[in-house]
Amino acid sequence: MDLFDWMFIISGFIFFISMISAILLMANNKMKTVKIFGVILVVLILPILAILINSIVISKDIRFVIYFILILIYLMAEFLLDSVFKIDFRSKTSSHVPYIIIEWAAAFSFLFGTIRLDETIGWIISIFFWTFIVALVYYIIKRRKNVAAATTTAVA
Repeated sequence: MDLFDWMFIISGFIFFISMISAILLMANNKMKTVKIFGVILVVLILPILAILINSIVISKDIRFVIYFILILIYLMAEFLLDSVFKIDFRSKTSSHVPYIIIEWAAAFSFLFGTIRLDETIGWIISIFFWTFIVALVYYIIKRRKNVAAATTTAVA
């Protein structure tokens, strides 16, 4: 493995740790702290862009190029929607669903790309991937409980 492969693996770890942390913080209404992990995700654009350029220059397998492009699309969408345009796209299903699709495309790209580079490290990344899913389930359950509690309080 070369330097760019290691950059990708480390970026995968950072991606999943940031996503898991942000979801757990959102579940506990710590929105100011969530922004820190948004910045970390934006910074990941730089190594992923460098890895993509390197992959194109050395004619790496097209699957890796597609993985890097999907990850970049997600990171750019996250940056543009949250930081530049400050659009509340999460409140409407019509705008949130495409975002979720590219978010999962990025997550799967990190997972499958890492497994292709090194199977052992890929399995470690898969633990982070599954933890990401558990954090999402926790967030959804907690959010539904909060909505139900607010509805019950409003009715009473």
